[in-house]
Amino acid sequence: MEFFKIKEFFDNLEFRITLTQLKHIEGLVDIVLKLNEEKIYTRVKTDTRPQHIPIFESIAKDCYPFLVASDYITPKAKELLKSKGINYIDRYGNAFLNLKNLKIYVEQGNAKPIYKTHSEVFTQAGGQIIFQLLQNSENINLTQRKLAEISNVSLGSVSKTINGLFNEGYTVKWNSDKKYQLVRREELLNKWVTLVNEKILPAYEIGRFSFGKSGQFLIKDTDDNFETKWGTEAGAAMLTNYLNPEKYSLFTNRPKIDLIKEFRLIPAQDGEITVYQIFWKPRSSNFNSEDARVTAHPLLIYAELMYSGNDRNIETAQMICDEYIKPNL
Repeated sequence: MEFFKIKEFFDNLEFRITLTQLKHIEGLVDIVLKLNEEKIYTRVKTDTRPQHIPIFESIAKDCYPFLVASDYITPKAKELLKSKGINYIDRYGNAFLNLKNLKIYVEQGNAKPIYKTHSEVFTQAGGQIIFQLLQNSENINLTQRKLAEISNVSLGSVSKTINGLFNEGYTVKWNSDKKYQLVRREELLNKWVTLVNEKILPAYEIGRFSFGKSGQFLIKDTDDNFETKWGTEAGAAMLTNYLNPEKYSLFTNRPKIDLIKEFRLIPAQDGEITVYQIFWKPRSSNFNSEDARVTAHPLLIYAELMYSGNDRNIETAQMICDEYIKPNL
């Protein structure tokens, strides 16, 4: 099946290319091809985004030359693949091939995301619920009312998401009391990275701001009535002492006018700070760290960093994952 899909991709290039299948395997790659008499190791995907690049980079070290054949590749992911010398091709006839016997670069800007059939899991509300489940897998057995409360979603959304997780194989019932267990957590995390960046954050964006004259990110909300926490590069800097932030995200339940009055942030269309309304119940998203008072949960910081596609950010995201996330997966 993979071979015929890849052949279709190459047919769309409209170049004279000889393509044959050498073998179909499982593991790091899906298939080994002969492309104009040159052997190439190939991974087949439906959707390729920046957070997948570290995986491909690791595979390419052992399987060279390496090719990503994907229905859809985001523009940022294409930039990263090309910068790392990783070959790619998509279903729209866009390609970067830097092989010994074949060199092609085609970018028509015509690719569009591939949408799968309707899912009751990977929706905006589902993503908010998954955020709570990834923090603590035992949350899957909270009452639906409690899970709706901390996820800031409707009771109906919880019911649909829990049923969807079970139907799509992300939860199993493990005893006679009908208790659920969350499984395939790493896969769920990888999908949530895309979900939070593409569906949740845009829905909760308050606006862009600048620090103005202060130029510092020393905001600490001391009012117990509000929750204000740093995400992305600022939050990562606090957790790891590894980044010098250039782009900032701030999560808060303060009104916009308060951001200007209390924190002296200046509304700016091209400002370095993107501010979001928190999409969880205040004080429900915490973790065991001295930084928890001022930084968003490591899951959220990790997702923002991975999606950025920036090499330094991705490296920092892996550090955060190793320390704060993997122990709970």
